[in-house]
Amino acid sequence: MFTVSFTGYRPEKLPFPIGDNPLFLDLKKRLKDQIEKLVNDGADCFYSGMARGVDIICAEIVLELKEKYPHIVLNALIPCRTQANGWKDDEKLTYEKIISQCLKKIYIKDKYTKGCMMERNRALVECCDILVAVFDGQTGGTANTVRYAEKRGRKIIIIPPCVS
Repeated sequence: MFTVSFTGYRPEKLPFPIGDNPLFLDLKKRLKDQIEKLVNDGADCFYSGMARGVDIICAEIVLELKEKYPHIVLNALIPCRTQANGWKDDEKLTYEKIISQCLKKIYIKDKYTKGCMMERNRALVECCDILVAVFDGQTGGTANTVRYAEKRGRKIIIIPPCVS
């Protein structure tokens, strides 16, 4: 059995809108196929950083797969207790629904600090055997997390947002 963490872009950095867009639906299918393959290979514990975008999408997929594979667990590794404070109401509802179904809820800080997101990203790498990254080379938090996972010798599965 092994542990998987997720990293990836927020909606603003994806090259397409989240929703019924065919490119988004394709990404979601590729993520689900990859996560299900990992479950079949022995993954039983998943960590989401619970950020808007890829983190939330992956968490939703794990919870959906939990119906078919009841032994798998989802944990939330959250940068701060106030993370969702400025989010839209529908995003907050989704966040709370996911959090309520997580086995563990780990908060890095009580309130937002300048470094809490980076601390969360490093913690995601530290607790996993495999990092699944929706990544196409853009600079930012996802790139930093992938580099850190490389330095720590983690297996990394890169899933590009779009396939050519």
